[in-house]
Amino acid sequence: MSRFVVDRNDDAAVALARVEPRAHAVQPGAARDALAEGAVHAADEHREVAGEGVEGAVVQAQGYAVLEDWKTKDGRVLTDQLSTYLIPTIWDIPEIVETVMVEVPDPNGPWGARGLGELPFLPVAAAIGAAIHDATGVWIDEFPFTPERVLRALGKI
Repeated sequence: MSRFVVDRNDDAAVALARVEPRAHAVQPGAARDALAEGAVHAADEHREVAGEGVEGAVVQAQGYAVLEDWKTKDGRVLTDQLSTYLIPTIWDIPEIVETVMVEVPDPNGPWGARGLGELPFLPVAAAIGAAIHDATGVWIDEFPFTPERVLRALGKI
C-alpha cells in the first residue's frame, strides 16, 4: 500500500520597499513574516532560535528578489564569479524583520511537526513586488527587481 501525503504549510509575508526616484533602485524595507510552525516540542530558547532562522530566510529572500541575478544562456552559467553575483550584506538588511509564529499542529507530521526552514522564503519576493507596484503603479514579473527592470516597466527605456 502506498500513501501520498501533501505537505501543506502556511506562510504569509508583508514587506515595505522604497524605489529611489533617481536611480530606480529597489531598497527592501521592514518585513513581517507569519507562519504556521506546527507543534512546538522545544524550550522557549529554541523557539527564539527558530524565529531567528525565519528572519534569516526573509533576508535571503529579499536578496533573491532584489540583488541575486543568476544568468544562464543555452544551459551555460554566465554568472560564474561571486564578484558579479550580489548577495545581501549586513548593510542590506532592514532594521525591522519581524516573525510571527503560530502553533498549528500538522496532522500528517510526526507529533504534529511542520517544516520551518525555507518556508518563509516563498512569499517575500511577491510581497516586495506588490510594494514596488504600490510605489510605482507598475508590475514587474521578473526577478531580481533591478533598476533596469524598474525603468523598463515604467516605459523609460
